[in-house]
Amino acid sequence: MKFCLILLVCFVGLVQAQMQMNVQQLADFIRSELALKQHTDKQIAAYIKKLTLSEKLTDKTILDLEAQGAQPKTVQALQELRDRTAALKGPGHDVTYSPATAPDNTLTAAPPTATLGTTAAPIPIPPPDSVRQREILDRIKQYAMSYSQNLPNFICVEVMRRYIDPYAEDHYRSIGNVLAKVSYNLGHEDYKVFSVNGHYEETTLERAAQSGGAISNGEFGSMMQEIFEPGSEAEFGWDHWGTLRGRRMAVFNYFIDSGHSHYSITYSSGPNDEQRIYTAYKGLIYADVDTGEIDRIKFIAVNIPRSFPVSEATEILDYDQVEISGRPYICPLMAQLYMTAGREKSKNVIEFRDYKKFGTESNITYGAENVPPPLPASKTEEQPATASTPAANQAGKPAAAAKGGSNPWWAMPAPPPPPATKPPQ
Repeated sequence: MKFCLILLVCFVGLVQAQMQMNVQQLADFIRSELALKQHTDKQIAAYIKKLTLSEKLTDKTILDLEAQGAQPKTVQALQELRDRTAALKGPGHDVTYSPATAPDNTLTAAPPTATLGTTAAPIPIPPPDSVRQREILDRIKQYAMSYSQNLPNFICVEVMRRYIDPYAEDHYRSIGNVLAKVSYNLGHEDYKVFSVNGHYEETTLERAAQSGGAISNGEFGSMMQEIFEPGSEAEFGWDHWGTLRGRRMAVFNYFIDSGHSHYSITYSSGPNDEQRIYTAYKGLIYADVDTGEIDRIKFIAVNIPRSFPVSEATEILDYDQVEISGRPYICPLMAQLYMTAGREKSKNVIEFRDYKKFGTESNITYGAENVPPPLPASKTEEQPATASTPAANQAGKPAAAAKGGSNPWWAMPAPPPPPATKPPQ
C-alpha cells in the first residue's frame, strides 16, 4: 500500500508536466505499461486521450504496439491520436524499429500514385494480436523441445565452403572446402572429416579449421532447444511476417543474457592458444503458425567482451524437409556462419546433403569426392510476406510433429507516469 501511495503522489506532479509527448515517449510509455501490468486497458486509453503529441503518429507504430500487446481501447485511442496528428511532421526515425523489420516508409514516402503498367505495392499483413502470439509461441516451444526426440538415427554429408576477408572490406575469397560425415544416433551428433580441399583426409572439424574459418555444431536440435529451455529465461517478442521457400512464416525475436546462455565462442590462433567465452545472444525464429515447425533460426552474439579476439559472431540456420527411408523429416538444410576477429572476417557456408538412415544404409565408403554445386539462392532468401503468401501447411508440405539483462531488440525505458487511479479504500 505504501508503494502505491508514493506512486500516485509522484504521478500528480508529473502528469501535468508531461501531457505533451513525442512519438518515442509515447511508445516507451505504452511498452512500460504493458510490462508493468498495473493499469487496465481502459485506464491507459483514457490517459492517451489527454495527450498532445508533437509529432505525427503513423499506422505502423500503432500496428507494432498492438503486436507487442496493446489492447483494443488503447489501440482505438492511438488511432484517434493518429488522426489528430495527421498534419504534423513525423519523427526522424522508426520508434518501434527492430533490425529485421522494414523501415516505416510513411515517414519519407510521398503519397502513392497510380502509374500505367505498374503494380501497386502489396499491403502488409497485420501482426497477430497478443493472444494469438502466445498461442503461436506455445506451439513453437512444444515443437522445439520435442524436435530431437522426433528425429530418426541418420547420417548425412556436411559440405563446408570457407571464405575469409583479410581486411574487413566484404571482399571474401575462398580458402577451400571441407566434407564431413555427420552421424546422428540416439540424440548425439558426431562429425568425421573425410575430404579437405578435394583430398582424402581423415581428421576432425577442429583440425580442419586450423587453416582459417569458423566451425559450428549443435544444428541437429541442441541449439534450437536451448533457446526454449526454462533455464535460458529467454525474452520473446513479435517481429514480422516473412516468406521462406514460398511459405508464410511468423517471425519472433528473442534474447538470452550471458548468465543463462549456452552459446559459446571459441577462438584459437594455434594448438596451444584457445580462448572460449559464453556470451549473451539474440536472434530471430521463423516458424509455421499452425504447427510451430521452425524453418529458420538466427543467432547474433551480443555484449562480447572487448578483450576477446572475436568481436562479432552470427549464425543463420535453415531447416527444410528431407526424405529418410521414404519418410519426410524436417532437418538442417544450411548454416551460414559469420565471424570478425580483428580486421579479418570469416564466412562459412555449410550445407547438409544426402541424408540416409543410420545402420544398414550408412555402410558407405567416403573418399575425396567432388564438392556439389551450391544450393540455389531461392532456398534461403527471405521474401516479404503478403496476403497471397500461402501458410506453411497450405503449400503442399507435410507438417512436422507438432531474460537477466535488457532485450536489445528494444530498450525498455523507465516507466513514465501512469494514468491516475483512485487509491483503494
